[in-house]
Amino acid sequence: MDYFCTIRRTPSYLLVALFCAVYIPLSIILLVPIDLASSTSDSQPLLALPRNVTFATWRVVYWLAFFLTWLILPVLQSYLESGHNDNSKKIRDALRANARYQLITLGVGLIGLLYFYLYAGLSLTSLKALVIALSHTYSLILSTWFMGIGVVQIPRAMFLNGSPERILASLEERAPSLHDHLAESQTQFKDVTSEVRSLIPVKDGPYKDWIDDLLDEVPNTGGAPRTLNRSQVTEEYLSSLTFRLRKSKMTFARYESEWNSLIRNAADLMDIVEAGGTRNLQFRFRKSTLSPRLAYFHYNFVRPSFYKIVGIVTTIFSIILIWSEIAQGTRASVLGFISISTFGFIQELLSFAVIAYMCFAAHSSLARVKIFNVYVLVRKHTDSRSAIFYASQACRLTIPLSYSYVSMVPRHAAASVFEEFLQTSINLTPLGKYFVIWLPRLILIPVLFAYFNLYDRVQRILGFGQEFGDDDEFVGNRAEGRDLINYELTNRRSEFRLI
Repeated sequence: MDYFCTIRRTPSYLLVALFCAVYIPLSIILLVPIDLASSTSDSQPLLALPRNVTFATWRVVYWLAFFLTWLILPVLQSYLESGHNDNSKKIRDALRANARYQLITLGVGLIGLLYFYLYAGLSLTSLKALVIALSHTYSLILSTWFMGIGVVQIPRAMFLNGSPERILASLEERAPSLHDHLAESQTQFKDVTSEVRSLIPVKDGPYKDWIDDLLDEVPNTGGAPRTLNRSQVTEEYLSSLTFRLRKSKMTFARYESEWNSLIRNAADLMDIVEAGGTRNLQFRFRKSTLSPRLAYFHYNFVRPSFYKIVGIVTTIFSIILIWSEIAQGTRASVLGFISISTFGFIQELLSFAVIAYMCFAAHSSLARVKIFNVYVLVRKHTDSRSAIFYASQACRLTIPLSYSYVSMVPRHAAASVFEEFLQTSINLTPLGKYFVIWLPRLILIPVLFAYFNLYDRVQRILGFGQEFGDDDEFVGNRAEGRDLINYELTNRRSEFRLI
C-alpha cells in the first residue's frame, strides 16, 4: 500500500479502511484453497480448518467487504471530495451524496425484489439472497472483465521487460503526450493558485481561517491575482475553489511524478543499450552494487532471460485459465481435470497458484485503469479519493474471484463452505443459473480487446479520447519523444544525479 500512498501523510481512519479493503481480497488466496481441501473426502491437506470456523471466516470476509464497498468507503470518498472546511458539513455532503446513490440502488433492488417474489417468494432467506445476488452481479462482470484484460497484459508486460530496446521505444512514444499533459496540468494549477492568492485582499471576514488554510496550500509564485469583490466570497465559492485547488494540485503532482519516473527509466535504459559497445555498464544517475562488467551481463542477458521465462510461464497460465473459463462445467476444462485428479496438499498448492494468478491479473489491470483522469493510481502521489475508489473496486472483486474459481473446480465430495454460504443465493433463480453458465464464456471479449488493442479504437469512436484507459493512452512520435528526453537529461541533469 505504501507503493501508491505515503502512509505517514495518510490519516489513521483512512489507513484502517484502506488496509481492510486491500487485504480482504488477498485473504481468498489462502481461504479458498483451505476451504476446498477441507471439504474433500479422503484428503490430508497441509492446512485445514473445521467447517464451522471456515463458515465464520467467510461470513466475516463477506459482510466486511459488503459494508466497506456499499457504505463505509463511499461515505469516506464523498467526505474527502467535499470542498467544505467544516467537518460537520463534509459529513452532511457525504451522507447526502450517498443517499442519492442508495436511492438509485433501491430502485434497481425493487425490480429484483419483484423477480424474486415471482420465483422464490418473499422471506428473510430470499431477501438475503436478493442482496447477495444483486450486489455481486455487477462485481462478477467487473471481475471477469479485469481478469480477461490481466491474463493478456501480464505475459505481454513480461516479454516487453525482456527487451531493453523495446521498453525504451515505448517510453519514447509515451513522452510527447505525457509532456503535454504535464504542461497543461501545470497551467491549470497556476491558474487556480492565482485565484487563491486573489483572496488575500478580502480574507478579513467570516472565512478568514478557511482562506488562510487555502493560502498555506499554494506557493507564493504564480500568475497575476485577479480582482475579487468581497460579495463573491461565499461558502459555496470557497467550497468549489477548495475542491478545484486540491484536484489541480494532485493532477500536477501525478504528471510530474510520471514524467520524472519516465526520464529516470529512459536514462537507465539508454545506459543499458549503449553499453553493448564496451560491455561495461555504468549508470549515469544511480549507483550499482555490481561491477561494470557484471552489470552489463546482468541487465543485458540475465534479467531479460528471466522476464522471458516468466512470460512463457504466465502465457501458459493465461491459456489454461481462459480455456478453463470457456470450458467450465465440461470434461474439456484443464483446471477441472487437474483438480479432480489431485488431493490434499497438491490440491491446495494448485488452488493457491491459480487463484493467486487470478487475483494478480484482475488487480493489476484494475490498477492500470484511469477513470476519466479523475481516479488514478500514481506511485507515492495517489490522492485519498483515488485510493478509496480503487480500494473499493478491489474489495468488490473478493467474492466474484472466489466464485469464479470454485465454479471452475469440480467437487470431489461435499460442497465447500463457500458454495453453501453464497453460491446457492446467486443460483437461486433461472436467470441466475443462465447468468452463471454464460458469464465465464464472456471472458473472451476483454481478452480479444486487450490482445488486439481495440480499446484505443473504441475510445476514439465513443469520444473518450485520452480520458479513459491505461498507460497505452500515451502514444506519440518516437523521434519527438527522444528529443524531449535528451533535452531533460541535458538541462535538468542535477535533478537526477545519483539517486
